[in-house]
Amino acid sequence: MRKSKVFLFAILTATAGLGAIVNQYGGSYANWATEWTVLNGLNDADNGASEELDFVGNDLNPCAYWAANDDYVFFRFRLDVGTADTSTFRDSHLLLIDINGNLNPDYGFAWDSKSNDPDAHGLEMLVPDTIGTYWSGTKMDDIDGDSGKKMANDINGGGRTTDGYVRTDDGQSTTTFGTTTFMDFAVSWNYLETYTGLARGQTWNIALGSIANATDHNFITADVAGGANPGSPVTSGWSNPIAVPEPTVIALISAAGFMTLLTRRLFFPR
Repeated sequence: MRKSKVFLFAILTATAGLGAIVNQYGGSYANWATEWTVLNGLNDADNGASEELDFVGNDLNPCAYWAANDDYVFFRFRLDVGTADTSTFRDSHLLLIDINGNLNPDYGFAWDSKSNDPDAHGLEMLVPDTIGTYWSGTKMDDIDGDSGKKMANDINGGGRTTDGYVRTDDGQSTTTFGTTTFMDFAVSWNYLETYTGLARGQTWNIALGSIANATDHNFITADVAGGANPGSPVTSGWSNPIAVPEPTVIALISAAGFMTLLTRRLFFPR
């Protein structure tokens, strides 16, 4: 049974695209995931939101993915814009995490591109501020409680520089949505397990929300993935549960991926 689970994980992964990669926050990081597992339940139609805020995806070109190793957890989601032009990215993109199974956000990551000041904004760790009946009545707050500074318990706060990264990978062709852009988050387990209640071995549900022309401290105004929108109930738009692996399981998955790659190279050389 354990072998079959590892094999299933391996065949449900997606290889990274070949667009123009831009390190948007946190600097350059060399060990991004190269294989991604689809986050089921988050596919979304083009629903008229501004392109850089519109989450899109279908079965052929999924909206969202995740990956993990012993050091970081990674998330990737698709936006209906061909290039991540930082002259138009002056918004907030939120990845929200439910760890209690009640389909309300307990934590979240946000790339706040409304400000380019890395000492105040950038990639931020979120906790609930107001959980409304609908997404439009829901907003998060920085974990440090300070909307204008990076305090010690926020991502890359307290002088740390390796807690988290954001990059964009544009030029992703699709069959339905034209050319799209991936936005990728990487957040370290060391940070999460020191400053938050997020940990390996938990089960998470994931939601995506965007805020137009405002910081991450505002209500969700632009789009919500998974067939939802800001006017939808806050219990809608969540992914299927994902089981975040323990460190030993992550190591086994990594080893399985290496053996799969080695087998391909030995028996199916280019």
